[in-house]
Amino acid sequence: MQENMYYLMHRDEPVCMVSLDPISGAMLRVSQKMTPELLPPGGNIDAQMLRKWWQRRAVPLSQGRIRQILEQMGVTTPQEYLVKNLGLSLTDHYWVKPLAMDFTWNDVSLFTNNFQDPIGGMQFDEQETELAALPPNAFLPSSSVQGELRKKWIISNGKRCLIKGNLGNHSQESLNEVAATLLHKKQALQPYVSYSALRLDNHPQLCCICESFTSDMVELIPAIDVLDSMKKDNATSMYEHFILICARHGLDAKVVRQFLEYQIMTDFVLTNTDRHMNNFGVLRDTNTLHFIGMAPIFDSGNSMFWKTPRQPERDNLLEIPVNSFRKKERQLLDYVKDPSCINLKLLPDENELYAIYNQDPAITCLDSILLGYRKKIQLLQNNWN
Repeated sequence: MQENMYYLMHRDEPVCMVSLDPISGAMLRVSQKMTPELLPPGGNIDAQMLRKWWQRRAVPLSQGRIRQILEQMGVTTPQEYLVKNLGLSLTDHYWVKPLAMDFTWNDVSLFTNNFQDPIGGMQFDEQETELAALPPNAFLPSSSVQGELRKKWIISNGKRCLIKGNLGNHSQESLNEVAATLLHKKQALQPYVSYSALRLDNHPQLCCICESFTSDMVELIPAIDVLDSMKKDNATSMYEHFILICARHGLDAKVVRQFLEYQIMTDFVLTNTDRHMNNFGVLRDTNTLHFIGMAPIFDSGNSMFWKTPRQPERDNLLEIPVNSFRKKERQLLDYVKDPSCINLKLLPDENELYAIYNQDPAITCLDSILLGYRKKIQLLQNNWN
């Protein structure tokens, strides 16, 4: 089998040597570890884990129009697209460098070099079918952006900003992010990403936009990589395993627990059913590799009964399935030991939420959605009052 050799890099430090399939982009072999302490968390235990880390780094085929766009480019897999862009990401500082290449981190970093994202542009413009020619060595952030929603990175006033779209024929997922922003702003208790509504030309729905919370000095380690960085005792839950690893990296276990409890409570209020292990994490200092703290809360779009807007009219709302540490919202609430981690009196009122969602007339069943929001707050009040 043909293969090409690369260095897996962390900034300018070679971590190990890897072979990548030139057609599929898959990581075939891992050899010659130069600085094993720099292996990415989640890929540091063995070669199989590193291959899984590389595979999940690539943009998913389920994201927007990415499958059609890659076919137009003649690219066979998301991993091949990832290799063409040297594995670069706007969340961390890992990349792959061909053995013969003399590029440095300063040459390729998406954090310090200007870029355009025509692939992201095609995600949002259904009429755009021709991919514009790119200059040599133009590396794109869209090869490593995660999630199913259409996404596009831009540079605005020198800041890296992410634009997110929606799955359906309305703007609810984007406006859910705006509603979550209002909630966290009013609580003023934990760090959060601030989203605002945005209307793009040639796109029928409202989108949302936020600034990146990573930089050339700070990188994100998703929870899945934190969890995979150390083998778990069978008697320990994933939840406690995550807290234990954070504590071993210098974070205060009590502070981490308070953050997670707040996140669980606010996700319950918003009925966010998709707090999976890529939708939260920790921030790491890129030079010292020390954990700085929990990453701000982000990605709350799958909230507010976005798939089942009539659900509040027929269910008691305690058995809603979730993609998280547990399978049901009620089970997640069992982790919360301190209900004062949120102030129920400071939650957004229904008039404030109505004003957010009323921006898109295509969002039907708004009265039912707000009924569900009211019921969720009442459940918390009844449980802890």
